[in-house]
Amino acid sequence: MQLRSHRSKQLALDRCLQLLEEAQMKGKARIDGPLGTSLRHHLEDAGVIADHRLEGRRTDRVLDDIFALQAQLLGQSPEDSRQRNGS
Repeated sequence: MQLRSHRSKQLALDRCLQLLEEAQMKGKARIDGPLGTSLRHHLEDAGVIADHRLEGRRTDRVLDDIFALQAQLLGQSPEDSRQRNGS
């Protein structure tokens, strides 16, 4: 059961990364309302409650935060995760 929970958290964080990467490809430098709402929904699915507003934050900073959350989930330091993901 714990494996299923871990996997669903990972999928939710992966979806956040996908949304952020799509936003960057569209040239969005900052999180807008609809993207912020979608990210918040996926973060809640991952068991993470955003402690501040996402709207208005820089897309690349939120992307870094999601990489750090993934690293925590995998038991790695954030630098290890970013190197493995090619960032």
